[in-house]
Amino acid sequence: IAEELWARQDVVMVTMAAGLSIQAIRGYIGKALPVIRIMPNTPVSIGQGMITYCHNELVSEDQLDALLNDLAKAGRFDAVKETLMDAATVAAGCAPAYAYMFIDAIAEGAVACGLPRDKALQYAAAAVSGAAQLLLKSGKEPTTLKDAVCSPGGSTIAGVRALEDGAFRAAAMNCVIATCNRNKELGK
Repeated sequence: IAEELWARQDVVMVTMAAGLSIQAIRGYIGKALPVIRIMPNTPVSIGQGMITYCHNELVSEDQLDALLNDLAKAGRFDAVKETLMDAATVAAGCAPAYAYMFIDAIAEGAVACGLPRDKALQYAAAAVSGAAQLLLKSGKEPTTLKDAVCSPGGSTIAGVRALEDGAFRAAAMNCVIATCNRNKELGK
C-alpha cells in the first residue's frame, strides 16, 4: 500500500499491529506521514473496550479527535507514550484472555463443588465484571478492595491463601512480562 499512501496527501495511517513502532511503519512506507497506533481489546465489540494509543508529531489535533470520535462507542481511550505501548498492549489488549481463563477456573472450581456449570460461569463472570467496575469507579487500590472482602478467619482469606500458595500473583506478573517481551520481539 506504500504507493497508494505516497499518492495521497490526506491520509492518516492507523495501525493496531502489536510491537510495530511508528518508526518501523515509516520505514515500510518510505515517507513521513501521520501515524496513530491503537491497541483495542475484544470488549470493544460490546462498547466496554480499553483502547490505548499513541501517535507521531504529524498527527493534528483534528485528525486525532476525528479518530477518537469515530471509535467513541468502543469504550475507554488512553494516550500513552510510544515507549509504553508494549506494556499497555498487555494490560489493556491481552488481559481479557487472562480474565477469561480466571473466570473459567473459578467456574470449574464451583462445578467441582456441585454448582451447575451455567450458573458457575454466570456468577464468576458477574463477580469479575462487578469487581472491575467497583475498582474503576471507586478509585481504590485493589488490595484495599480485596481486604474489604476478607473477613478475619473467613472463607475468602482461605481462598486468597490458596491462590498465594499457588504463586497466583507471581504467575500473573510473569504472564504480563512474557507477553510484553513477545510484543517487543514482534517489532523486530
